[in-house]
Amino acid sequence: MERWHVEGSLVLTEGAVAVEVPASWGAEVSHQLRSAGPLGPILAIPGPRLRWLFLARPDPEPTPDPVPPPDVRYWRGPRSIPAVESRWVVPPEGALPPVGAVRCAIRTVRRFL
Repeated sequence: MERWHVEGSLVLTEGAVAVEVPASWGAEVSHQLRSAGPLGPILAIPGPRLRWLFLARPDPEPTPDPVPPPDVRYWRGPRSIPAVESRWVVPPEGALPPVGAVRCAIRTVRRFL
């Protein structure tokens, strides 16, 4: 299991992925993801607009970087993501979902926006 360090920033290690969505989509994306399998950790990061980071593992096969929908951002480790005053919506316990499952949940939610 991955250890996540958040002290002013989230440290993504090699092989980790975070998908950032507006918080207004977060609950529905997490619901869709939970329906498909493991939910994985979710970090809420305040700022001018509250955002949620869904932590995931990369797809098993290398794929070209997807073009994210508007308001969605993909972060690949290793890197640090600014996360001042963040809180865990879903604490980091258990398995990470594949990033493809997170993308699918986002696509499903966007159809209804």
